[in-house]
Amino acid sequence: MRKMIWLFSLLIVLSACGTGVNAPAPTNEGDEGMTTNKEWLFEVEAKQTDNELNVNLKVINNKDEDSSMDFSSGQMYELVLLNQDGNEVYRFSDGRMFTMALVHETFEPRESKKFSETISLDEIEAGKYTLIAQLVLAALDGKQWSEDGTFQQSLDVEIK
Repeated sequence: MRKMIWLFSLLIVLSACGTGVNAPAPTNEGDEGMTTNKEWLFEVEAKQTDNELNVNLKVINNKDEDSSMDFSSGQMYELVLLNQDGNEVYRFSDGRMFTMALVHETFEPRESKKFSETISLDEIEAGKYTLIAQLVLAALDGKQWSEDGTFQQSLDVEIK
């Protein structure tokens, strides 16, 4: 009986470690490559090298005081690549497991933090795509976060 309880408990814990569910919705708000408001800057850059797409995200605390971000899991961002028909051809979180632990990032005034990801293009045909990048926040400065476009960016990319 103890083994069954232990096995059941383990199953519950493992099932909590799921993939990301915060899918960014396509938008074309803001300047391409950078979203800004008075307090934060969010920049996205994508460059193809050989058979990879290198994506760099940069978030900047534009305030004169400390600020913090909380993430509800080890997944801090989501990347989605859409073809010209709007069909999803790549999602960063697909097939990945993320820790189910609160991640707290503190930013000093004017401090920036960078996140980088390399997307293999082995399975992706040449053509024009839209890359959607989004931070997957739970809270900003201790207050529950609701996406307003500040930490989401769409870029047009051409895969050669």
